[in-house]
Amino acid sequence: MKQDTQKVDQGYGNLFHRIYSVRLPICAKAASASMDQLQQNPDQFSPQILAHFEKTKGSKTSLHVGDEFIVHIPGPWNGPVRVTEVGPNRFKLATLEGHLEAGEITFEMKNMGPNENLFQIESKAKSRDAFVDLVYDKIPIVRLAQTEMWKGFCEQFAKAALEADPNCFEEVPEVQVVTEKYNEESQQWQTL
Repeated sequence: MKQDTQKVDQGYGNLFHRIYSVRLPICAKAASASMDQLQQNPDQFSPQILAHFEKTKGSKTSLHVGDEFIVHIPGPWNGPVRVTEVGPNRFKLATLEGHLEAGEITFEMKNMGPNENLFQIESKAKSRDAFVDLVYDKIPIVRLAQTEMWKGFCEQFAKAALEADPNCFEEVPEVQVVTEKYNEESQQWQTL
């Protein structure tokens, strides 16, 4: 049975916009190869102590619209997602019923110039219910764990991408994190 997506407008509380990014001084070929590797198996970059990606629908070696994953997280937090968009440099996942959040997340490699790329994970989501809102927004335990998960993901992806370019001898750059919260009452974004 196909699960329904949990769209942002079905969520509870404030809308969060989060960006995790890392600059990669690698050639276009290495950037493309790294995204191919990510699309084949996102779990290889996930910090296993925090999360494990299990593909439950679709090919085990490629990514297509309609494929589904369960992101296993310690505790009662597993997150089912569905692929809604796939391109050579990006893909997007939508949250499904049962996920902590209602929204979407995009993984993208942006070319910023010769031998300069930006790997970015961008999410837009609300909590699925009042309890998740409490532990995500009010007492941000889940948000802090999520930050560590995606930072670790970016670091592992960056390490592999740098190793894919034989002319690059850089260390893994620091992952940048931007978190914004939209307050519907004041209709303003707040950077956290």
